[in-house]
Order: sequence, then structure tokens, then C-alpha cells
Amino acid sequence: MKRWVNRSTCAGNHKIVLKTQVLFHAAAIARIEYIPIKKNCTVTMTSETNRFELLANAILSAGGQADPSELHGFICGILAAGAEPDKKRWQHELTELLDLEAVPADLNKDFLQLAKESQKQLSDTDFSFRLVLCDDDDIVARTLALGHWCEGFLHGFGIGSAKGKLLPTSDEALKDIGAISQVDADHVEESEENEQQLLELQEYVRVAVLNIFTEVRGKQSDSGPTVH
Repeated sequence: MKRWVNRSTCAGNHKIVLKTQVLFHAAAIARIEYIPIKKNCTVTMTSETNRFELLANAILSAGGQADPSELHGFICGILAAGAEPDKKRWQHELTELLDLEAVPADLNKDFLQLAKESQKQLSDTDFSFRLVLCDDDDIVARTLALGHWCEGFLHGFGIGSAKGKLLPTSDEALKDIGAISQVDADHVEESEENEQQLLELQEYVRVAVLNIFTEVRGKQSDSGPTVH
């Protein structure tokens, strides 16, 4: 059994109402989320094509078991949980995620750079944070990439071990991200409407992650928890 989760674009001056039409499994929720956003907003492309391709090639060469979107989501999940891993801990988490005995130096360097950039983007007040997603012509590939990103985020958020009870807005956002991670891309067809809806869903995830990061960090001390 599957259900439609419907979403739309900007409504009003300061809120975005997302009603994106994407197939989810029965565990998915069907509701409308309201997220603060800039006046006269537009849906923003979240793909970082060059970064995705470089990471994909490096992971493939190393024999890793994750794709770049999942990797970036994993990093952002750890950071959004309030964790601030050191270099050694990041290296350990990368090895575990990719299911490798050892990570090649070049891939490890790229990963650490991505983690550094992700933390900066999430912390910036200019909302420059972007998801690392593929820019394939095939909408199915791009839909799957978003699902993998969300899977990685949930995995990382669990490892990051956020302290205390989440605020209701963060808790609801995590449930939405969990639903998106179960997207059934086999039933997504090429159309202008579906293209627009996918962009809106990407934007929803982007802003939801920023909100989670901000709310969790706001409840923690400056030092924050560490990854165990």
C-alpha cells in the first residue's frame, strides 16, 4: 500500500507550503508542513553536480558501498544531531559507512573537506546550505538520490546521538525525512509537473535540515556532544 504526499510552492510572504506529489510507502505521513522562508521565494536547485561526480568516482574506485548523496546526508545528520567529530572520528565513521577496511587518502581528504564545508553551510546565516545530489537527466535517478540522501541523514543523526527530547518541529521534520527516504521511484514518471514537484521536495528537505540543525544546536551547550 502506498499513499500520495502532496505539496505545493510558495504561499504568502514568509512561508512555504510544500505539497509535493511523490509516492511513499504506507508508513509515510500525509500532511502539510509550513516552513519559514524568504519573501518572494523560489525553489532552489540543490544539485552539486561536479562534487557528486567526483565523489561517485572516488567511492566506486575504492569499492565503497554508499553513493555521494547518502554520504553527504550522513555527514549532515551527524552535524544536525549536535556532534562535532574530530578528524580521527570522521575517518572512522567514513570507513564504517563505506564498509571498507581502509579508505584511500584522496577519498578521505574529499570527505573531510565535504564535512568541513557542510558544517560551515549549516552554520551560516545566509542559508547557503545545499544537498549534494546527482543531476542526471533521468528523474528516477534524481528521486532515488534524494531518498538516499535522507537515508544517510537519518543514519548520521542516530550516530550523532542528539541529547534531550527534540522540539516538536524537529521531530515532525525527521518523520518527514524518514518518509522521503522510502520513496518509491519506480512509479515516478517524466513530466514537467513531476520535475517541479521533485525540486520542491528537495527544497523542503534542505530547509527542514537547517531547522533541525538550528533547533538542536540551540538546546545544547557550545561544546556539543561527541560521536561515540
